[in-house]
Amino acid sequence: MKFAEKVTSIQRHTEIIAQTNRDIWCLRFFAQNSVAFFAAWTAIRFVLALDTFLQVFLGLSLATSGTIVLVLAAIFAITFFFIPNFNAALVEQCAYQFAPWIVFIFYFWGVVERNWIPKQATRNNIIAAIELAACVVSGIGALALFSIRYRTSKIDPLV
Repeated sequence: MKFAEKVTSIQRHTEIIAQTNRDIWCLRFFAQNSVAFFAAWTAIRFVLALDTFLQVFLGLSLATSGTIVLVLAAIFAITFFFIPNFNAALVEQCAYQFAPWIVFIFYFWGVVERNWIPKQATRNNIIAAIELAACVVSGIGALALFSIRYRTSKIDPLV
């Protein structure tokens, strides 16, 4: 009888650990993506406010301030991709992030959609279109890295 009780106890303990790992994974997934979404949205809001500041207070032209802002937005997007995905110290901490790509894709899509004039592409339209394509590719890459890491279980859910 004692052996059967121990087996039952081990089975319950295994179920509790599996449930705990699932809870930790869900918590990390939602928390990381929420914070990353907010951080990316804050970066985009900063870029938009900087564009207004450059035009109104510094008197820069729309094209010049737009170029500065698009380059800064590209730097933010590159940072959001490379730091969590290729920094060895942050891979386990930020492995489930993909939400910033939603923000950056919508931003660059909006810039391209609002300003694109067929057969009259300007410097900023071309920059925004290239950045949109790069964000779509990077977003797909981030989702691929996310799924590869999750399937190979190289991430400790308790870290």
